[in-house]
Formats: sequence, structure tokens, C-alpha cells
Amino acid sequence: MTELDDLDHAIITALEQDGRRAFREIARSLGVSEGTVRARFRRLEEAGVLKIAAFADPGRFRAGRLALLFLRVAPEHHEAVVAALCARSEVSYVSTMLGRLDVFAQVLVADDNELWTFLQREVRPLEGVLETEAVLEVAVHKLWFNGRPPAAAAPRPEGAAEG
Repeated sequence: MTELDDLDHAIITALEQDGRRAFREIARSLGVSEGTVRARFRRLEEAGVLKIAAFADPGRFRAGRLALLFLRVAPEHHEAVVAALCARSEVSYVSTMLGRLDVFAQVLVADDNELWTFLQREVRPLEGVLETEAVLEVAVHKLWFNGRPPAAAAPRPEGAAEG
């Protein structure tokens, strides 16, 4: 795991707001040099902590279904199921979960029929898949990835006075 300090988090937050924001502008807003921001960005990117990507809101597409898949998987087949999902072009995100279900995948398909076909032909037949649940996502209301809640949402330590 890469240790992140406050400056790393501030750079990530700035890029979350606008992934195309110039390093010079970020540096100016944080009171550091452009070279510092560039070096931090490169380190975070090389460590796999940060990746700049475009996010399309599926609720704004005319045609398209974004489905959230939750899978219960036999432990001995976990890695193979994850690899199979990662290899599919319909799948944009895969993660391992703790709890009743084991794997989460985000899937974008054209319509309900394509979703049904994908589930029936590609996901449910995978060896080790014990249970599937699909949920349709219709709108995105908030999205952040910087690894800690924004300052406004961060819980105050017990007994701390309000500011």
C-alpha cells in the first residue's frame, strides 16, 4: 500500500473535480510548485493509486443499461471468476467484497435483453458462481474516489468542539 499524505489527497481531490486541470493551476491553488504536483502525480500513477479516466453517467444515455452485479463465489474459484469478468468488454469495474457476497462487477450493455443474455450465457455458467444478483443503476448522484471522505463529511473526533 502507498502511504498518502495531505498533499497527495489534495492533488487527487483537485483531479477528481476536473481530471484535465493543469498541474500549474493545481500547484497554485495548493501553494506548491508545479514540479511537486507533477512528481506526486507520476508517483501516484505509477503506484496504481491514481488513474485519470472519463466517467459517463449512464442515466443520460438514451440506450444503455448499467447493471451492478453481486456474486457469491466458491472460494477456490474466486480468482478465475474475477479474471473472467475482467476480460469481458461489457464489464467496466470488478472488486472483491467482504460479507455475504464476494464479487462486485459493473456492467454496461445496450438493453435489458442484452443484460439477460450476458447473465445467462457469460456470468451464471462460470464455474464457482453460486449466486448472482443484478441491480440496475439509473442515476449517479455522487462520485468520489480519493480514499477518504471529503473534509465536510469527515467525522469529528469524539469530544471535539464544533468550529
